Amino acid sequence: MKTSFATTTSLAVLALAFGLAGCSKGDGKVPVSGTVSWNGSPLEKGKITFLQPGASSESADVVNGEFQVRTSPGDKKVGVTAFREVRVSGGDRLGEIRHHQFLPVKYNEQSTLIVTIADSGESVDFNLEGQEVEPSRDAGEFQRRPQTDSGRSSRNSRGSENRRPTR
Repeated sequence: MKTSFATTTSLAVLALAFGLAGCSKGDGKVPVSGTVSWNGSPLEKGKITFLQPGASSESADVVNGEFQVRTSPGDKKVGVTAFREVRVSGGDRLGEIRHHQFLPVKYNEQSTLIVTIADSGESVDFNLEGQEVEPSRDAGEFQRRPQTDSGRSSRNSRGSENRRPTR
């Protein structure tokens, strides 16, 4: 089949235009970056979640106190989690390592953090302060997961300390 230069060029331009359109961020989300500190020092490693009732949540890793995420504009409940390794000291899991969520629940599953994200995106900083949550006395007993919105425990009530803000 013989094609003209004009036809080939037109098809190439259309393909490029559709390709660029596919790369655009037409999802209504805006870039948000910022910092998270714990008692005056950058949070070494954690996770930040932006939750808007009735919409999906967006999460990002916090590394050396900094994060970047794309989220939709509006009012958001924010949750921050951070874990430390704890050696199990009793029970049938003696000697195992588990991850203990040490930030108070007011910063995660019962979060009091609220932020308004502008249409243009922005930088937001969270200066968290308080007393660390101590591991359970036995440090071997896994805590039950928080209740889901449906009222059922998630993941078949498997032990965990995953603390995400509730809606």
